[in-house]
Amino acid sequence: MTTATMTEKKSKIPPSNARSLKKGDGQFEESENINEHIATAAYYRAEARGFSPGSEMEDWLEAEMEFKGPSESTH
Repeated sequence: MTTATMTEKKSKIPPSNARSLKKGDGQFEESENINEHIATAAYYRAEARGFSPGSEMEDWLEAEMEFKGPSESTH
């Protein structure tokens, strides 16, 4: 399978949520803003541990729980 064919197949897969988010949509902008906050918090967690590799996912998930709370962090 070529890269072009794989790209075509990926583009035909529908989004997991029924309503896709689009730029200019308040929900998209809110989601984008939340991710920026989570990324910043994860960065500071990584900085606090000296950027040692191997804990990036943990940094992100802990920052996500801190920002969203435990019930929303898995959605």
